[in-house]
Amino acid sequence: MRSECHNGGTSSPKRRMHVVGNGKSHQQHQHHHRQHHHHSSQHARAEAMSQDRNADLPPTMAELPPSSGSFLHISITKLAIGSRLFVIVLQLVANLLLPDHDAGVFIAPHDKDAPERPLDALVRFTLGGLNRWDGQYFLHIAEHGYTYENALAFFPLFPFILKIVSSALSSYEVVTFVSYRELSLLLAVLFNVVCFIGAAKALYRLSKHVLGSQKKAEIAVLLFCFNPASIFFTAPYTESLYAWLSFVVMYQCMEDVTSIFLTIPLSLSILCRSNGMFNIGFVLFFAVRRITAQYNFHNVICICSRLFSMLIIVLFHYGIAQVYNYYLFCFVQKFNFPDHVREYAAEHGLVLAGNKSDDSSPWCTNLLPLSYSYVQSHYWNVGFLRYYELKQLPNFLLALPAIYLTLSNSYQYLCDHWDYAVRLGLFRLTKKQHKLMRPYDRFALVFVVHALALTIFSLLFVHVQVTTRLLCAASPVLYWYTAEYFTGERTFIRRQVIRKLSKQVKDGEENSCTHVLNHIELSDLLDFRWMNGRQQAILVYFFGYTVVGTVLFSNFYPWT
Repeated sequence: MRSECHNGGTSSPKRRMHVVGNGKSHQQHQHHHRQHHHHSSQHARAEAMSQDRNADLPPTMAELPPSSGSFLHISITKLAIGSRLFVIVLQLVANLLLPDHDAGVFIAPHDKDAPERPLDALVRFTLGGLNRWDGQYFLHIAEHGYTYENALAFFPLFPFILKIVSSALSSYEVVTFVSYRELSLLLAVLFNVVCFIGAAKALYRLSKHVLGSQKKAEIAVLLFCFNPASIFFTAPYTESLYAWLSFVVMYQCMEDVTSIFLTIPLSLSILCRSNGMFNIGFVLFFAVRRITAQYNFHNVICICSRLFSMLIIVLFHYGIAQVYNYYLFCFVQKFNFPDHVREYAAEHGLVLAGNKSDDSSPWCTNLLPLSYSYVQSHYWNVGFLRYYELKQLPNFLLALPAIYLTLSNSYQYLCDHWDYAVRLGLFRLTKKQHKLMRPYDRFALVFVVHALALTIFSLLFVHVQVTTRLLCAASPVLYWYTAEYFTGERTFIRRQVIRKLSKQVKDGEENSCTHVLNHIELSDLLDFRWMNGRQQAILVYFFGYTVVGTVLFSNFYPWT
């Protein structure tokens, strides 16, 4: 289905007289061929008129490429699937050609006496490069649960979904062809592809709403599909699921923040990742914004009561997960773990669930016994400025592009709209202010603050290289900032107009369209030669990190 179409069977003279790549109009080009026998003075006068018109155009117009009038549309679903297939094929080739690095990290224990199933080798061959780093933890939790205390750093939603589906399939004959671990890996990849498609569509809807531009939304989605942390959106990680849930929460907050259905993605996002708590900020912001816009006593009571009920439901779900962690590691009890799981705990000095001692799990005696902060600090060395060591300089450089893009553009936004930011974007604008500000300027404040909070928190507390995938999965701002570089220049806009008009002239019809609903138009971003240095650098960064990250990750080399 097409959008932005011009109705009518014939084209108007005004619309037909536009430049088509080389600066001359289509009618003038035909006139020179038909009237080439006229007097030379008439020909010179026509050329002078053409030059006068070109003189009024920006200098960059002379540099624009000739347009063939061709358009390359692809649906969001196909683009998302294509990008995931690219990552899967790339990791397969990299894992086949390069040896695995001995990173000395957690490798999930495996029962050596378990029989080999017919499809096990095929699954490991095709998807083995995705079962790396934290993917080992997620698949281990999906198979055996939270057996070790250090695994509490990984929230339960993603592995429990895998466990439920894998256990359900185990009752069918499929389990006779593939082992539980390989089945979990296969389901994790398939599930992440589905979630990635959902995330891409949710980002598209959210971007159109905030940016007020279909073209910018298209470019944001295209950059998302090949984002710098792309490998983590395919491997058994939570990035795809969390991005989907977060973008849905953000969009729903803008549409109707009091909807009870908002509690579903909000609760799930908190059970998916620790930074899901930040999403509560969107609910609070848009609720307060609605109160200030529709202020009267009845509305305040209704909105606050609805908001209170939603937060109680959300915190209840989060509390269940914490109670379950307390049950596992704060009591002495007997769990029937397999022998290879117990042996691995003894060999590596890990705290096994149900083996509470006086020295283990000190978080159990806290006034508020939450395990996450203790596990992150004790097992993962996460804390204020702990990562600021000279040997970590490569990791800081690895995260530098994402940090720079976020901080520099956020600073520019706050400087340009400081008065609006000081008022927290909660109060009505004057007619003059409303006219001067774009839709993005009015809606983006809470998203900019959210991205800034994530970036600063990552710089101060966590492993800094994680910043890239944290921003790519949790915030749409990085995609919006980079999309602005491609749509903010007059050269880019004129190239779109020229391509559109050249297609209309070529087809001889006025009802040609440049956009297809729920599709991405790739033609402009494929004109790499006609981009400036900044645009080329962004594409190299996004696509380069996709390729390099996939190759390194699939062979156990450090990455973001």
